[in-house]
Amino acid sequence: MTLDEALLLLNDRLGHEVTAWVEVSHDMPLLITSGHLENWHLDVADDEPTAGASHFDLYGHYSVGDTRFDLSDAPVESVAEREHGLTFRLEGGARLVVTWTPIPPPADPV
Repeated sequence: MTLDEALLLLNDRLGHEVTAWVEVSHDMPLLITSGHLENWHLDVADDEPTAGASHFDLYGHYSVGDTRFDLSDAPVESVAEREHGLTFRLEGGARLVVTWTPIPPPADPV
């Protein structure tokens, strides 16, 4: 999976409850956070959006609760899908894992 495909998948989960954690050199989490996935690019940019920019632009700036992570320039080596989530493998052996509850299918109209 490419980084752009992963960002699109994360963007599909904006506003949903997720859990994210960082693992360093082993499978034990170093930092864990849970909350609603939000895009924080607009919160941190003082500049007006550039011409042609839209809400579909892939910035890679996300927040979960009070925790922020930026995948726009991160040294991502690979991205793998996992059951209900993604694993971002970073240079140096660290991993960022983001998981979510599956989005339920729409209810059948009565």
